[in-house]
Amino acid sequence: MRHGESEANVAEIWQGHMESPLSGLGRRQAASAGRALRSFPVAAIYSSPLGRAVETAEIIARETGYAGEIVKLPGLIERHGGILQGHHWPDYAAANPELAERFLSAPDSERWALVGAEDTPSVLRRARGAIEEILRRHDAGEVVVVTTHGGLLKAFLSDTFGREIFENGEPRVPNTSITRILYNASGPKLLELASTGHLERVTTQPTD
Repeated sequence: MRHGESEANVAEIWQGHMESPLSGLGRRQAASAGRALRSFPVAAIYSSPLGRAVETAEIIARETGYAGEIVKLPGLIERHGGILQGHHWPDYAAANPELAERFLSAPDSERWALVGAEDTPSVLRRARGAIEEILRRHDAGEVVVVTTHGGLLKAFLSDTFGREIFENGEPRVPNTSITRILYNASGPKLLELASTGHLERVTTQPTD
């Protein structure tokens, strides 16, 4: 799953590798996701080393009663955003309209080079490496939770299951949406894509 909403998400700041804590809503989203996972016997939790993903994983561990270690894998980190990192995207696009237009219209193979960001093949290599490491550590039938980032998830899911799975044109995987994948001898099978049903009662205001 993607991490909960961060403070930088709220401010529309391009994060990439920069740190930003979860917002109050983000913590409630993570708690709701954790409650949705209580019916599964969680064998392990893995996370990107960035704080917003780790905090999401910690909340999920608390809500599910998972008492083991949260394993941080560098391969799960978000795409490095190059010169966009730390910038408020609407302001940056307004100040650099020509670059913004080229960036948004360019094919994936060219887009990231325009801003000095990590290219998609590099993201996929390390994401696949992290998933392969996780699979080596676990037996068939074990349930594993992975907290990571929207950019990495979109690239990995599109490459694994085809770009057509995002038919609605959603540019990002929603915060704390749950995607379920079954790995077996015949390869990965997509069981559920970016589900947000557990967030229906999560509001923008605290309820306690």
